[in-house]
Amino acid sequence: MTIDFQSIQEFLKEENMDGWLLYDFHGKNDVAIEFLHLPGHITRRSFFFIPAVGEPVALVSHIEKDRFRHLGVRIKSYASYRGMESLLKEVLGQSKIIAMEYSPNGRLPYIGLVDAGTIEMVRSIGIEIVSSANIVANFQARITEAQIDLHRKAAFMINHIKDDAFRLIRKSLVDGNFINEKMVVYFIKRRFEEEDLTTDFPPICAVNANICNPHYEPTEGSSSPIRENSLILIDLWGKCRKENAVFADITWMAYAGESIPDEYGNLFSIVVSARDAAVRCLKEKFPAEPVYGYEVDDVCRGVIEAAGYGENFFHRTGHSILENVHGPGPNIDNRETEDKRRLLPGHLFSIEPGIYLEEYGFRSEIDCMLTEAGPEITTQPVQKDIIALLM
Repeated sequence: MTIDFQSIQEFLKEENMDGWLLYDFHGKNDVAIEFLHLPGHITRRSFFFIPAVGEPVALVSHIEKDRFRHLGVRIKSYASYRGMESLLKEVLGQSKIIAMEYSPNGRLPYIGLVDAGTIEMVRSIGIEIVSSANIVANFQARITEAQIDLHRKAAFMINHIKDDAFRLIRKSLVDGNFINEKMVVYFIKRRFEEEDLTTDFPPICAVNANICNPHYEPTEGSSSPIRENSLILIDLWGKCRKENAVFADITWMAYAGESIPDEYGNLFSIVVSARDAAVRCLKEKFPAEPVYGYEVDDVCRGVIEAAGYGENFFHRTGHSILENVHGPGPNIDNRETEDKRRLLPGHLFSIEPGIYLEEYGFRSEIDCMLTEAGPEITTQPVQKDIIALLM
């Protein structure tokens, strides 16, 4: 395992930072744990400082020195908290501005992983703390070439499994057999096993009013039946069962009838227009000029607001995707959080606007990967209209 400290140091210089201080206690800072590839269970406080100029150094408990030797850097150890505080001043030296996993005003809680007391302790040394959000986005949230191949394979497979699930629903309805949401979820999970895909949480199959809960999960006791004239949403995400594999995540909609009711078609077209406006924004700007997650969210949300359904789109437009379906990179969000991290080549994220009313809801989800040449929608085909299952 090799960390490119030189590239990080160049980035720190460009951003006028004196260093990046990675702090962890009991594995609470997953940025530090994952970036440093720390093995086993770390139970004491640890600091890892990457200065803009000079050699990185680890400050760790003498009990856990061996957990940091794989990093190949100088290690300082402490036994008491007083010793730790004294050595930390020495490690930080003449630094004035350093980055930590800190979110000013809590606007980006994904990066706010260092406790307030530790922030106070570092500030007491006379240091200004800034957010490491852009460092993390640049060095820990970009998909590699090998991961791109695995993502494409997953995207291809989950799209076919989605088609299989809709065919199952159609056949059950035509044959007069009972089917409910949970049965569709079981079917998708079984197909995942057959195709050697894995996932972190079960997929979603929701009908009618259940669609209005974006994280709806049917259970044995509360699964709704799928009948003729049901509006159906399937949201599924999965990745290849391989090391460092990356997720693909899509949402499609169908109607258990011969023709789509006008109201359904009209509302879904608004969602599609919002989704496509977000993609268009990216294509027009990226990579010629800086683009940020909050900006793309504003564009997407603006379409739905202009149609009069702004309050019915109550979640972010999209989330980062990597080895976890909700990855560490920039989200497409200016609703739940204010994501001002710059979007860069190698970032992968969903675009999934929705409109949710009392009796039914609508959502469309695609995955977008940024490349040096521009944005690419990796989950093809892209849904344009609700599928009429009984045509």
